[in-house]
Amino acid sequence: MLQGFLGKVMAGLLSVSSLMFSSYQGNDPAFRPLQSRAGENYLIIVARLEHAFDNDFSDVFKCGKPVNVMFRVDLRHGGSVVVTRTYRHTVTYDPMNAAWELSRSENGRRDIYTRYSQLLEEVSLLECSLPRNSAWRSIEARAEAWLQPVELTQPQRTVDLMMFWKYKRPSTRTSFNLPPTT
Repeated sequence: MLQGFLGKVMAGLLSVSSLMFSSYQGNDPAFRPLQSRAGENYLIIVARLEHAFDNDFSDVFKCGKPVNVMFRVDLRHGGSVVVTRTYRHTVTYDPMNAAWELSRSENGRRDIYTRYSQLLEEVSLLECSLPRNSAWRSIEARAEAWLQPVELTQPQRTVDLMMFWKYKRPSTRTSFNLPPTT
């Protein structure tokens, strides 16, 4: 049992080493077109990143530290920003169980994934509910994403994860015609 534990710790250390010293390809993250659903008092915006976690991220997500993927959604009406919200998806790897925990601030959910492909699908998806004014007939939604730096302890170093996205924040805008409220 101790040997299994030490093996998992060593795997984590090797992931940190490869994160810091490997050459990386980088990704070209982009959003799919935004989707929306409107209710009487709310607007649900659905944003999905593509190609954000293609290369090198299996090591990043196993680095032993929480990895934060940030999203910001703005709603504009009549040329002015009327709603701005920032959301965080936090991925934490558990080497003892070979599983990732994903925490989502937009809905408070915490889920465990043992399949890496399923984690990637979920960490890339933002579905948030925003307040809606009943007078709005059209709205422009804008979404943006970025990665927060990771603080490593051995060796003590900060890694700017945006290098994996070639220092570019993916963003998208879409205009929606909203159904009238009753």
